[in-house]
Amino acid sequence: MAALLALAGGGAAILLGMAGIGPVATVVATFGSPSLPFDAAHVPPEPDYARADAWLAYPGRGGLERSITPGVTAVDEATAPADVFFIHPTTYQQSDVWNVAYDNVSEFDPAVLLGQASAFNGCCRIFAPHYRQASLRALDKSRPAVALAYADVARAFRYFIAHENKGRPFLIAAHSQGSMHAVKLLQAEILGTPLQARMVAAYVIGAYAPSDFGTIGLPVCDGPRQTGCILSWNTSQTGRTGAFQLVRDKTYWWRGSEKSSGQPPAICVNPLTWRREDAAPANANPGSLPFPKPGADKASRALPALTPHLTGAVCDESLLKVDIPWSAPSGFHDALSALYGSYHLGDYGIFYAAIRGNAMERVDAWKAQQPAAGSPHATAARKPSPQ
Repeated sequence: MAALLALAGGGAAILLGMAGIGPVATVVATFGSPSLPFDAAHVPPEPDYARADAWLAYPGRGGLERSITPGVTAVDEATAPADVFFIHPTTYQQSDVWNVAYDNVSEFDPAVLLGQASAFNGCCRIFAPHYRQASLRALDKSRPAVALAYADVARAFRYFIAHENKGRPFLIAAHSQGSMHAVKLLQAEILGTPLQARMVAAYVIGAYAPSDFGTIGLPVCDGPRQTGCILSWNTSQTGRTGAFQLVRDKTYWWRGSEKSSGQPPAICVNPLTWRREDAAPANANPGSLPFPKPGADKASRALPALTPHLTGAVCDESLLKVDIPWSAPSGFHDALSALYGSYHLGDYGIFYAAIRGNAMERVDAWKAQQPAAGSPHATAARKPSPQ
């Protein structure tokens, strides 16, 4: 049943279909609000990131993020060359609270691990924290609730760096609400610190990411082997306009405070060319994965064979324009794409093989740029690389 819901980042984006990650239970839940105003004294307990239950994905547990499609293998976690810190999208589909308890079990958690986080298991150990995510209504109506969600993400990242990463290269990856938090995390925790030299790339997908990141020291990726850069896209059917609500008139964190006017265009990097300008035909798309059905894959680690050459892509008007035929296999169309032309749910899956291969390629490129052990420049700070 199609239901009204909020798209990533809130704002005026109340649409029919699916967003965050899946269908809202009822129209009333989405249009309603919590019965009481946000109160910092009455929020769910914060997660303790030293505990296993505070993590949606964590190395050594053999979780669904380790799932693979036919013909590929997941990297051995004991010898993985890098880590990824993955910030999950909205998985709670009600609006009865401002912030969701971190240990609330969602039927969409398995789908996120299978359809999004698993794209990084070819290169990396995967760390994905639970956090007190802002509810659909909170994204639109409560900046304090959004700030609380971000505070958990930031604490999880600090724990990851202090106790788990151990000086290794890492990627940031996120989707939807998670990408909104990643925009702030990059500025508050990484840029201008020693960590920036270890960040391979930031995949900030399915939300607004300002294209002027380069002015604060983080270039936009414009090549498949460029490192120390940020990339983003929001997928839309060619000729449709609904997805503009994801990239226009957004409130976002910028240089120490929230900004809600004078925004630059959103970043759009084409995941079939890894450049901002070039168009790519469908035969350049190595394989697409339909979004897993919520709840149906809890006991299964198997991912289906990818669909090759599903669609090409081109960046245009800050959106990633695609043309997915109605004859495409089941799972690539949903109510949101049908009604508004937004493939928000497919931001990862439509380009699944391309993302997987590129994450591996960028990690290889980062490693190749490191000075040889024992060289006089081995401890020099590494600058972001060209393509």
